Amino acid sequence: MALLSRVATVLYVLGRDVERTEHLARLLRVHFELSLDRSAPSGRHFWSDFLQLAGWPAPDPVVREHAIALVLSDAAGPSLRRSLESARRAGQAVRPSLSIETWQQLNSLYWRLSDAGWQGRPDAYLRQVEMGTQLIAGLVDDTMTHDEAWNFVKLGKYLERAANVIRLVERKASELAEHDEDAIAWASVLRSCASLEAFRMRFGATMSAQVVSRFLLLDRLSPHSAAFCIGAALAAIQGIDTDGESPPHRVLGRLSATFQYADPAQVGASPAKLITRFDEQNAELHQALRRNYFQPSQLALDYAGDQLTRHPQQQQQRSEG
Repeated sequence: MALLSRVATVLYVLGRDVERTEHLARLLRVHFELSLDRSAPSGRHFWSDFLQLAGWPAPDPVVREHAIALVLSDAAGPSLRRSLESARRAGQAVRPSLSIETWQQLNSLYWRLSDAGWQGRPDAYLRQVEMGTQLIAGLVDDTMTHDEAWNFVKLGKYLERAANVIRLVERKASELAEHDEDAIAWASVLRSCASLEAFRMRFGATMSAQVVSRFLLLDRLSPHSAAFCIGAALAAIQGIDTDGESPPHRVLGRLSATFQYADPAQVGASPAKLITRFDEQNAELHQALRRNYFQPSQLALDYAGDQLTRHPQQQQQRSEG
């Protein structure tokens, strides 16, 4: 590893928080649209369940406007504005490692959305966020050299996406346990992962807990499945650790194998066991990342559950050939 640990940390945070911003925007937009389509989406707990899915310890019950305000605010918690602000600070800190196009889009999106209001039109506001973050991701791939810095951005992005997909499947499988054949509800789960069209190309209009869960967890071709994301994160680690001997490389390799060789029928019928194994190995992975690559950084969000800062260590600058 040639990068300083401080730079590696910030690049990882950048990739993670751009992905987190996009996920929160899409998750809120899909739930907002679902609440409009149905007079009583899932009873009075609908928005409380949404906030818990987004990472908030939600009061019960909560009205739509309160839920939207929390996720779009800069309050202490997993909010869209905090994630985007953290991504922009990360970009400022490692500006020489980014292409000018990537930085300009990140900076422009931050200021454009800071000046825009969402009252009355959260759907339009959230679509701007989604498209803006997707453009950043495309510029990272198409304008940055695919070197070690690029791999740390990709590592943050795909580990965040995998965790988001798994958390979504876990909570929705529980919430919709009594509505296994509710096609609209399960379609909204796929839409929350930008995977509805990809799913329909494979399975048609069939919607059930078993088929959707198996697809989102194990599909190797869909870029928003957990298995695909873990494989992409492993490829990023392989670009960083060319010798293949680092603890993060070994842990992530085991995690990838867990998903690659899982039994699809068992996972579809009961995804809880696979999700538990992911949680255990993911915690081990983040500890290995901190010990080997990262330096604690004030740029990382520090709300409850943040894997990167849960047990920070006082690691100094690191430069290995």
